[in-house]
Amino acid sequence: MRKERLIPIREDVFDIADRIREVDERYLLFYNADRSRFEVRLKGKEREIVVTWDRPLDVRLVVKLRETHVRRVKRFIEEFEAEERRARREEERAIREQAAENADAFMRVAWRQR
Repeated sequence: MRKERLIPIREDVFDIADRIREVDERYLLFYNADRSRFEVRLKGKEREIVVTWDRPLDVRLVVKLRETHVRRVKRFIEEFEAEERRARREEERAIREQAAENADAFMRVAWRQR
């Protein structure tokens, strides 16, 4: 297996490379010539891809990095847990409704058999 052809991007027209480093100084921007995409990787751990980007290089990449940055992990976990609690409540509500319907149907059948 041959090594990927990564072209480091230190400067660009829209200063995306600089903006990426504002999000995290460890982030480096590369163009992967083998896969025709941009990749943000960690300095010192260039094998670890933070995000891949196959669209034109623009501010959306910076926005994506800000949304997924490690500093927001706690918020992501809180949002995930809140969504899990909401889903669990919804599931429990559906189970209670089904149980009530089953009990009602049972009572109707039992009442008719009297």
